[in-house]
Amino acid sequence: MPVFKFLKRKWLLRKPFREDWEIMLINKVPVYRKLPNELKEKLKQRVVIFLDEKLFEGCGGLEMTDEIRIVIAAYASVLILEETSDYYGDLQAILVYPDDYVAPVHHEDEGGIVSEGFESRHGEYWGAGSIVLSWRDIQRNLYSPRGEGNLIYHEFSHLLDDRYGLTAGVSDTGKPLRDDEWTRVFANTYQKLIRTARTGNSSVLDTYGAKNPAELFSVATEAFFEKPVRLKRELPELYEMLKSFYGLDPVSWPGF
Repeated sequence: MPVFKFLKRKWLLRKPFREDWEIMLINKVPVYRKLPNELKEKLKQRVVIFLDEKLFEGCGGLEMTDEIRIVIAAYASVLILEETSDYYGDLQAILVYPDDYVAPVHHEDEGGIVSEGFESRHGEYWGAGSIVLSWRDIQRNLYSPRGEGNLIYHEFSHLLDDRYGLTAGVSDTGKPLRDDEWTRVFANTYQKLIRTARTGNSSVLDTYGAKNPAELFSVATEAFFEKPVRLKRELPELYEMLKSFYGLDPVSWPGF
């Protein structure tokens, strides 16, 4: 880490955490209320640095506010609470739309036929250093009684997967390409979710994860932090793998 960045972070963390930001964490970030006290303090430190180092840009007419920035920064920071990381160093900007947005798509089938068009999206991770999110979908996830999943966890976990090659050892058909416990557990889970998606049976994992191994990791991350008790009961090996990777055990948090 460059010396200037290291010294600036130390200076930022010497300052008291803003009172209005803490009120937002309490009122607008449900996971904050579930954290043990020591993790609450660590989260506030992560949020301070994240907000300082990342560019937030409102798109499609969205006016960027502190609430939007705090909510996104907080949930993104949960994933790196126990990581001595560079705070998603490859990430430069978070682009936020007011609602679903339309993005161009390019698809080539097995026969080499290319089709192009547009589709509506909730969010996506761009490997070029940006994450795109829909604020409406974030609000629906967090505050609706029927809210399912967590778009912020989902897209930021794609970044972690890309950085560490977490699902590179599993083919799109579910074949393990590496001989290690992580790959074995994820390959088995992926194969099981594909079968679940075909039969329509229920699962703690969103069947969107059957699309490919990368999506499995992201929906598994959502379940790990949003429904940890059920995930540990239904898929204990997967829970232990995620617990080891994130260095966190949400089942033990007082809020659960």
